[in-house]
Amino acid sequence: MDETDPLLETRSQRVRQISGFMAAIIFVIIPIYAVAESWVAVLPLTAALLMMLVCQWLDRKGHTTVAATTLVLSLTISAGMLQWFDQGIRDASMLTFPVVLLMAGMLLGVRGFLLLLAAMVAFLVVMTLATDVYGWRQNKPGYDPFDHLKDSTLILLTCGWGVWFLVRDLRRVLLQLREQIVKYQESQSHLTHLSQHDLLTNLPNRSLEREGTQLAIAFARRNRSQMAFFFVDLDNFKAINDSLGHQVGDEFLKQVAQRLKGAVRETDIVSRHGGDEFVICLAEMAHPDDVSKVAANVLDSLTRTFSVNDAQISTSCSIGIAVYPQDGEDYDTLLRHADIAMYKAKESGRNTFCYFDAAMNADKQHNLLLVSGLRSALELGQFVLHYQPVLDLVSGRTLGCEALIRWQPPERGLVPPGEFIPAAEKSGLIVEMGEWVLMEACRNLVQWQAAGLGDFTMAVNLSPVQFRRGNLEKVVEKALRETGMRPGCLELEITESTLIHDHETFIKSLQHIKALGVRISIDDFGTGYSNLSYLQRFSVDKLKIDQSFVKRLQNGPEDVAIVKAIVQMAKSLNLTTTAEGIEDEATGQALLNLGCDLGQGYFFARPMPADQLVSRIQKR
Repeated sequence: MDETDPLLETRSQRVRQISGFMAAIIFVIIPIYAVAESWVAVLPLTAALLMMLVCQWLDRKGHTTVAATTLVLSLTISAGMLQWFDQGIRDASMLTFPVVLLMAGMLLGVRGFLLLLAAMVAFLVVMTLATDVYGWRQNKPGYDPFDHLKDSTLILLTCGWGVWFLVRDLRRVLLQLREQIVKYQESQSHLTHLSQHDLLTNLPNRSLEREGTQLAIAFARRNRSQMAFFFVDLDNFKAINDSLGHQVGDEFLKQVAQRLKGAVRETDIVSRHGGDEFVICLAEMAHPDDVSKVAANVLDSLTRTFSVNDAQISTSCSIGIAVYPQDGEDYDTLLRHADIAMYKAKESGRNTFCYFDAAMNADKQHNLLLVSGLRSALELGQFVLHYQPVLDLVSGRTLGCEALIRWQPPERGLVPPGEFIPAAEKSGLIVEMGEWVLMEACRNLVQWQAAGLGDFTMAVNLSPVQFRRGNLEKVVEKALRETGMRPGCLELEITESTLIHDHETFIKSLQHIKALGVRISIDDFGTGYSNLSYLQRFSVDKLKIDQSFVKRLQNGPEDVAIVKAIVQMAKSLNLTTTAEGIEDEATGQALLNLGCDLGQGYFFARPMPADQLVSRIQKR
């Protein structure tokens, strides 16, 4: 091919078709004019036939543009010769000019078309001047109407075919264009759907969720009615994903989406907010009680067992509800408040729904400020350790202490741990705080021992969150290495409930810590899932009897029996027992009589700064 053109193949096909057809027509009509001895027509037609064959050859050689130009010019020149030597501008061959112009427009483009049109006009002007003004030529005498009819018919049929051929191409192009437009519209519609819907569940996504909610709010505002906004979070979905795999989890989410849609009206909006979170917008509620009915219906729909890939799955959800206009007048506010209410529903035991109220928002803001303050406290060194002595109930000698963190911001004074530990655990800050406590407690004990304190045990509480982080044994190892503390002097306290989460990471971490020589104590024993196998499996050293049992010790024989059972069980397993929360002499004596080894509580001493603890021990 002689040029780069995306339509070149189509043009080449048209050149071959037109030149082939014209060659066939001319080949047929030449004998007719030869029999009539109309040599004036035979000669230009013969030349045109030869040029049609040349066009075929040029196109096959790849010179499509040259072939197209040759085709149009040869037809124009042949028609011009027939007019010049016959009837002039009244000749039937004039009919070919418009058709040739159509071919030129299709095959040559705008420039070729304009040049050819100008040449045709110039030819007609010259022929008119030559005939009627200067007398250079004369029209052929002996006008025969039948010959004119024959010529006109042949040319008209030929031109008619050319026009039909062009119109057919035009129709085909228009049809293809229409198909492309339809495909484009379908593609645009599909892309719009994809951009507004979740790929997995085919529910509206956040974008369409926002748009639909805003429309519902506008409708409610205009009609002075209410609308409700549900924030739905599946309970324990992570366990389903982890145990059964993501494929089952995805299929489960699809079924959840269908059940949610079936639990509300067709006019309500159900969307996937992300992960295992869904949003339901109740467009208009006739009565406030209807909101609770719909919420109960949603809960009921999800508590029925799901069947996914031969697996039977039971689940539930927690729902937070915000109502327009009292809980917010825009999408973002309703979403935030419904989210806060959802977490309140989870804290209430899950598988329930909870309405938003202003107190929740205040608590949320307080927690955010609290977490922010804790982060700053870590950076500014506002945490301190207080130590509560642990005494031998028989001799009264102080054998160790428990390190307890305190927050001491300059603008408030000492903050008790009950006010900030829960927030620290929820935010994950307890991990960094726990590392600081461990390092600081070990450093202080080493300093005390260097000053002549002797054998002394330092107890440090561990949060379950620290175990979930997965690097606790490295933290303990680092604290021992950098402070030089003897491992046997360190006692790590873990809650009894932590032992039930005996996943592989936890087991390896605890075994590694025990291998270092560190002692393990079970804090708040008796309040969790008491199981002797846990105590043996993890080589526990000490049980700390929860203070709730200690404080009820004077209430009656039933409470005494519980403490006695714990002490006897510990002795049978060669474990030391410590009683927490001893606040009077009678309780301490009762524990001693029951065989308890150690004790701590306000009766002996409150938690105190390090210097006070050292002074206390040195005086004794």
